[in-house]
Amino acid sequence: MTALAGCSGFGDSQESPSQEFEGASESGEREGLTSSIPDIRLDTARFASERSFDNDGYERMHLYRKSRAVETLLGDPRVNDLVGDWIGAFEVYEVLTNHLEVVSLQGPASFTVEEIGFPYPGEEISEDAEATFEITAEERQTVYGLIDRHTDEIVGLEITEPEDVSWEKTQNAEDIEHGHLILESDVVQEEFGDLSEYKWYPSWKGSGGGFTGLGAGDLRHGMGGTAALYVEDDGELKVISAFLDGSGDEPELINVTVVDNAVEYQPPDLASDVVPVENSVVDEVPGVPFEKRPYYTANEGWHRIEPPESSFEQSDWSIEWQDPTYEGITMTGSYNGKPVFEALNTPMTITGYYLPPREGRMTREYYFPDDDTVFTGDLAFWDVHGTDFGGPGLLSKIDFPADNGRPSGFQLKTHYHTGAEGLESVDFHSGFRFGPYNYDIAYDFYEDGVLRPVFRRAGPGFVKQFVNKVQANSESYAENGSYEERVVQHYTSTQAFDITPGTESGVAVELFDGDEWTEPDEEFYVGGDPGMKARFSNPDGPEAVDIPLDDDTELVVVRRHEDEIGPGEATAERLVDEETPSNLYHPAQYVDGESIQGERLIVWLLMVGATNQVPYPSGTTNFTTTGHIELTGYE
Repeated sequence: MTALAGCSGFGDSQESPSQEFEGASESGEREGLTSSIPDIRLDTARFASERSFDNDGYERMHLYRKSRAVETLLGDPRVNDLVGDWIGAFEVYEVLTNHLEVVSLQGPASFTVEEIGFPYPGEEISEDAEATFEITAEERQTVYGLIDRHTDEIVGLEITEPEDVSWEKTQNAEDIEHGHLILESDVVQEEFGDLSEYKWYPSWKGSGGGFTGLGAGDLRHGMGGTAALYVEDDGELKVISAFLDGSGDEPELINVTVVDNAVEYQPPDLASDVVPVENSVVDEVPGVPFEKRPYYTANEGWHRIEPPESSFEQSDWSIEWQDPTYEGITMTGSYNGKPVFEALNTPMTITGYYLPPREGRMTREYYFPDDDTVFTGDLAFWDVHGTDFGGPGLLSKIDFPADNGRPSGFQLKTHYHTGAEGLESVDFHSGFRFGPYNYDIAYDFYEDGVLRPVFRRAGPGFVKQFVNKVQANSESYAENGSYEERVVQHYTSTQAFDITPGTESGVAVELFDGDEWTEPDEEFYVGGDPGMKARFSNPDGPEAVDIPLDDDTELVVVRRHEDEIGPGEATAERLVDEETPSNLYHPAQYVDGESIQGERLIVWLLMVGATNQVPYPSGTTNFTTTGHIELTGYE
């Protein structure tokens, strides 16, 4: 049978952090809401390079400044009135140069659902049954704001005209059977009763292959699924979240819960806590130029998609790229005319919920302590990065001129709303975003031979559900005078290289542990520490690719095989060249003692993200982590 896509959690929502934000003085006015800036400062502002900042400044801004910029924008009364009436919202934040930042807020005033052919519990489901739900987000608008991050002043503001946007959800007989299980559950009956009396629609999705793992049901990945239903209840948007066991001939319900507010601290809620100033500045400051708007929403709330040529040269790099199927864009790269990697992509992002404390374990042991495919937490996803399951893929090539000692370069910026509706993720961009993800996976190439993968995650997924569960169970975490909560969420972003350091033949491998270099003979899986470095070099030439490792990274080095998942045509591709459910649960499972010196290798760089440790994790914080690859001997 086909399982579904959704989640589980309990408890009350948290208080909004913006209750501490003083949006206005006692008189209702706040100095510095707006200020004029020199035209040249705005004209020369551009999207900032992560490498332009010291002391992890780029990551720090995404942790703190996004929420602050949203609150600053909500201090304008026109914006506050508009956003406060939305039923859902989607917020985007980007760092610009010239100490500016851009934020967009968008959402609809309401939504409608036209339901056709859905038989409710008690009605017969025919074998060829099909139900259709036409959803329309009404009067969706987008607010763009330019903020001076040194002074918290609005220096640019623009509000689009309202538009209605629609999408369709269809259900076959099997989907409808799943829906009956959920609608007949005690939780749904107690909360809503007969759902036919409500405005609602289903948002469940199939979970074939290795999408879903339900540790809560003791199920290996690919054998369970999740489902989400949106319900309007007394003017509020609620979510029914369900886990289903799809391992047998008939589906079984593992868990159902109702989640109020799918996102923590979403803009409509923040608007009620921010005291706006007396007068709007929308007519006093310039609008936000198209080229300064966030790429996700620049086109009147839709993506700005301007991909480069499929093959190009810049900053001494030569790049060829292909559109994503399931593993993100696949690139081939050379530097100064010599090969660096035959293929590079991101086969999966592992997302786990409600885990025990990590306690220093590497991710394979942490996620799978018994070395099997049953996840140690409640829920895991092996997320794909493609265009058919929540695109759009490659957005653009962003140029970085040389600046303040940093060499020139460029970024290939990709974006994936894994699990959202269609290439444009119309549901997510209209504020209906419980369950799907918001991944920004970028590759920054520099003229000095440095490559930096940048992984950004902005929620929400299922965070709110498990925040609720942690809060509801907080008293159970005390033991022997200590307090150790369950981990709400944990990420591992995988970057896979078919590495070719100046040669397309075999590779020499060295590993530096901070004190000495060694030459490992066999495949290995190692956790990083500050000072560690892996080197992949040309046995017959000077070229080398170095990958420094820190305590937020792990490395898997294995022989290249056509029947193992990896990047490019020489390896297997997820969900295309594998069984259902997938056998791949962690790249380290491919480490089986084969020799590596002088062989073609696949190198997995695992960038680990403890997202539960950041504030406001489900929406108003961008979690950012980076990798670093540097070339030597490529003169």
